[in-house]
Amino acid sequence: MTGHEEAELRKRRLMLAGLLLAGAGLFDALAATDDFHGDPYVVVTSEGVFHLDVTGWVWAHLVTAALVLTAGLLLFTGRHWALRLAAAAAVANIALHVVVLPYRPLWALMVIGLAVGALRLLWHCRSRAAPDEVTSTGAPSP
Repeated sequence: MTGHEEAELRKRRLMLAGLLLAGAGLFDALAATDDFHGDPYVVVTSEGVFHLDVTGWVWAHLVTAALVLTAGLLLFTGRHWALRLAAAAAVANIALHVVVLPYRPLWALMVIGLAVGALRLLWHCRSRAAPDEVTSTGAPSP
């Protein structure tokens, strides 16, 4: 594989990782705003029915969703620090959804899957050093 092809593959991986993270962040933000309208969690005990206030978790979801969405969009800039930010945001998002997994299993598994897929793409971009930029003729750029 030539240096130009490797650079193109790295760019495509970054773009796909950015789309996965931005999509996960957008969908997570929409789900969190839906939870603001009511308390969907109820506990039934012998003493009665209790509605659980999940406002704190909603704010945690909104913050991580904004972070993941921003990090995913920043991957399109191609900056090295954006790659690190995206990886940190994906790990934070995974950690939050592991905690929420018993309450929203399908949603949590979907978002965890998107974040893990993005992390894998980011890992492949990180593990290989970016080749020097080359022109369309195959010569190194000045």
